[in-house]
Amino acid sequence: MTTSIALLLLSLSCVVSPVTSFLLPRQQQSLQQQHQPPIVLPSPSPLPITSEDGQRSLLYQSPQSQDGKTATTAAAGTSKRAQRKAAQRAKKQLQQTQTSNNINKVTSQHPEAIIKRQKQQQGDNNTNSKRRNHNFAQRAEYLSEGTDEQFGFNDNLDQLTLTTIPKTQGDTTIDDKAANNIQFHQLHSQRVSKLDEKTTADDVVKAIKRAQNLHDEHDVVEIAHFLLEEVDQSFAYGYRGSLLSRLAVASLHLQNYDIAKRCIIERRISHRSSMLPLESAAIVRGLLRCHHTMEAWEVLEDELSLPLEGSVQWENYNEENNKRNKNEMNDDELHLEDESIRRRLEARDKLVHRARSISSIASRHFYEMEPTEGINAVGKLKEMGGIVHQAGLTAEDVGIPWDRLVKGAALCESKRRDGAWDDIDESEDATAETPSSWPCNIVYTVLDAMIAFPSENKDVTFEALCNALVRRTVFVTGAVDMEGCPEADRGEVAFIGRSNVGKSSLVNMLTNRKSLAFTSKTPGKTQQFNYFAVNDKPELARQIRYGDDVPGEKDRDSFYIVDLPGFGFAKVTQQLRQQWSDFMDEYLQERETLQAVFHLIDARHGPTDEDIKIMQKVGTILGAKQQAKEHCAKYIIILTKADKNVKNAKSQSNPGKVSNKVMEKLIVTMKENRVGYAPIVLTSSETRLGRDEVWKYLRFAAER
Repeated sequence: MTTSIALLLLSLSCVVSPVTSFLLPRQQQSLQQQHQPPIVLPSPSPLPITSEDGQRSLLYQSPQSQDGKTATTAAAGTSKRAQRKAAQRAKKQLQQTQTSNNINKVTSQHPEAIIKRQKQQQGDNNTNSKRRNHNFAQRAEYLSEGTDEQFGFNDNLDQLTLTTIPKTQGDTTIDDKAANNIQFHQLHSQRVSKLDEKTTADDVVKAIKRAQNLHDEHDVVEIAHFLLEEVDQSFAYGYRGSLLSRLAVASLHLQNYDIAKRCIIERRISHRSSMLPLESAAIVRGLLRCHHTMEAWEVLEDELSLPLEGSVQWENYNEENNKRNKNEMNDDELHLEDESIRRRLEARDKLVHRARSISSIASRHFYEMEPTEGINAVGKLKEMGGIVHQAGLTAEDVGIPWDRLVKGAALCESKRRDGAWDDIDESEDATAETPSSWPCNIVYTVLDAMIAFPSENKDVTFEALCNALVRRTVFVTGAVDMEGCPEADRGEVAFIGRSNVGKSSLVNMLTNRKSLAFTSKTPGKTQQFNYFAVNDKPELARQIRYGDDVPGEKDRDSFYIVDLPGFGFAKVTQQLRQQWSDFMDEYLQERETLQAVFHLIDARHGPTDEDIKIMQKVGTILGAKQQAKEHCAKYIIILTKADKNVKNAKSQSNPGKVSNKVMEKLIVTMKENRVGYAPIVLTSSETRLGRDEVWKYLRFAAER
């Protein structure tokens, strides 16, 4: 009995001892946490510790808090995920402690920092986790949120200063620096953070570019204050005028016309002698973007005006002769020669930028559906043609985007055909600037300016021109006598010449069509007066072919192109040849709607016997009409196949030419047959030479 009781007590003690050994350490730890400081480990890295119950745990030393105390964090478990989470919590606590320790330091006055601190104080912590978006438009919107409130900007030109809001910069405010005559203009840029007495022209250029790209109105105002009120004319060795032009363009980019206007006026008053045409052209384009067209014209006429007559010697400058003559000149003569060259180059540069600026103004008006202003601008461009030729400028030097002007004018003409400005003519306030005073096609005004300038002969430009002037073409009829001609209800032009001279090819080139007029290697295929209608009513071909009554009317710029049969090589009977000759005599005498006669002559051979007969016929008939003061068609000589006289004629440098011998023979023949007044146009259907010049006379038929 005693033995059994002893064994029972022994078994109970074995069960209780593990429980007490487990509970006692826990109680001791709780007492130590209440009355004793925690154990501080020498390293912040996790250290494994084994408790008395055999369980392993990780013990971390947390960063020091604001009151100087430390805390420990235990993360149970030995997984990598638990270690990573515990490390992230320790790092975040360390960052919060460092932030709290820096509260008393001077904070940044940058607008982004101010807005960020405001959001943090309101409890918006999402900005810390989101990545900043550097889109220019959104960034400009972000900068403008607190600009006017935080800095109190005043855009008045008379008070381009910051309001007296003190902003700390270390231990000194900006107001204190201004009181000490140290000009200080804080910018948002990190590269150029301020403008002061140590600022260079390169710093100002960088600040202007950054403000323009990011739409930073604050920096534009501060830069304007610095350039207009703080520095004098000698700043950056006289480079202040160029900086003002850059600032004006940036201000116009930000739609701040007031600052731009003051920059333009200051530049004009203080730096007129150093103004560059390139800068003036940039200001004109900036004013056009802000729709200040009148101000753009004012800058154009003041800073890019035409040189006075006789002020520049435009004779060709020969560099070799100049070098040879310089050895024989004294110092005064050399100085005068160099001054003359400098004036010539400056005038050429001004002409180039004036032409480009006027083209920008005209293009702006056309694309904004203001045809009256666009026509006037193109007229100004046409007036420059003569002096551009005198200056020796080429089409590449001027660089006018003729294709853009043609397309803009074509858009206005399309709106006009749709009746967009019909009510202007019917109004009581109708003046000379109405659609009735416009040409039959607005594109013809651009064509006139193109002809006045050096020809560039670009396919893109002429394709746009043909698409605008020749919208529809259709073969109407082939006449063998006057009764077979269509009704004389529009103007018409005639192409005559011997066989195989290239009449059909020229017609196809002018209309930008591949097979409008039939072409053949066999001479004499054209054996009747072929009439082609240009810009007639739609579906006219169906009416001619099937006899259907198609509604609609012809356009106001519609006309006929007449391809007359050729003489010379045509294998026809003498009777038929005489019939053609009689028909042509009657046609030239009685066709009142005939506006122009194009006589085609081969540029390789000059006038033949058949060409001389045509000249005699035309000179007799048209000369008699001129003496009787009757309506007389215009007579034009067209030299075809000019590319055959040049090797590699397809190059733009020399698309075709005519020999002096052929030209002298032609002039003598024209004078002998009383047509010496006729203009001569050199053409080639292969290189597209002379097509714009021929269209100058085709418009006579369209404008009838």
